[in-house]
Amino acid sequence: MDDLRPRRRAPFSRWSNWTRLAVALWAILVVAVCARGVLQPTSHNLYPTYARAGAEWLSRGIVYHDAWQAPFDQYRYGPLVSAFLSLFSLFPSWLGGVLWRALNAGFLLASFAWWLRDAAPSRIGVREKAILFMLIMPLALGSLNNGQPNPLVIGLLLAALAAIGRRRWTLSAFCVGLSVALKVYPIAMGLLLSVVYPRRFGLRFLFASTVLALLPFVLQQPDYVADQYVRWFERLGHNDRMTWPLEASYRDLWLLIRVAHAPLDSKMYLGIQLLSAAGCAILCATARLRELPKEDLLLYVLAFGTCWMMLCGPATESCTFVLLAPALAWATLCLPRGVGRLLARLAFGLFLMGVLAGLLPRTTRLHALGMQPLGTLLLSLAYMLHFVSMSMRASPACERPAPRRAA
Repeated sequence: MDDLRPRRRAPFSRWSNWTRLAVALWAILVVAVCARGVLQPTSHNLYPTYARAGAEWLSRGIVYHDAWQAPFDQYRYGPLVSAFLSLFSLFPSWLGGVLWRALNAGFLLASFAWWLRDAAPSRIGVREKAILFMLIMPLALGSLNNGQPNPLVIGLLLAALAAIGRRRWTLSAFCVGLSVALKVYPIAMGLLLSVVYPRRFGLRFLFASTVLALLPFVLQQPDYVADQYVRWFERLGHNDRMTWPLEASYRDLWLLIRVAHAPLDSKMYLGIQLLSAAGCAILCATARLRELPKEDLLLYVLAFGTCWMMLCGPATESCTFVLLAPALAWATLCLPRGVGRLLARLAFGLFLMGVLAGLLPRTTRLHALGMQPLGTLLLSLAYMLHFVSMSMRASPACERPAPRRAA
């Protein structure tokens, strides 16, 4: 007798066409960048630098080399990252490069999915989710191609916001702490979250940062680790490109100032950096005081935090803009119709032009025009307009009438 029970369908058979397209495009991207890293190990590939740093950490050797030695770049990450990279140095170079890129891509995608589920401002359909995953692809391409850990950084920040959505404050603090261990300047996100949630997040963030800073002393000889911290701080202090040629300078607000020939010096620019950081904190604190929905509040922390890091942070390169990918994708697709969404789509167009410019022989000259920081500025304005619109609809708790007591 035939079994009349309905057969279970394979999970992928229930996917929509949009989901299949997003999965296929991401699979092609990851396979392509991994294959290119294997076939061209010395071209646009920073993984050998990371593998060497991990190997030097294991042998207590010199991690921070002063001279440029092809095919290696200068190493700029802290002792905790060196300890983590030592695991990859145990593999053959080609396999370690594949695993490193797969880790970055997988963590970015998993964290983005978690953020969409537990911390995004509104529940969206399957089609919109698939489109969002495709919209973050252009800005992720550069870092995945050359092996920079920027996808891992934004993945940790997204995981931190999603953990807050689930009220897992300690996990959130450690995620931000790990992102700071990777790139330092994500501390801006930690400070914004500390302003918004001073008791539930601030103290946990301080504790997590302390634990992560001391952890390398457990993983290697203490005197060696102390020396590595000293060398790391010295390396970070020699990373100023404010006077470099435009083609080689950072892609931040200072680039726009130089392109526009604005009469500003480095001290005035430092003032702009500090004032804009204070402005981001005030906006997020205002959103908290006006009791905007938690999801919108976390979106503003993500948007203003990553926009500040890209515009006014200490080291913004073309590949670093993957940190903007989630906020940019969300604004491009999900902001209400109006000027804000238009600005976001103009910003996306500028970033797409920047990615396509990488295919041309004189890409640095095109990037020197400031397309990427201009796109970041437009995205910041889009979120400011959205913030004003949301704030006008809400009112602070102190202005709301007290509930009437029953007679």
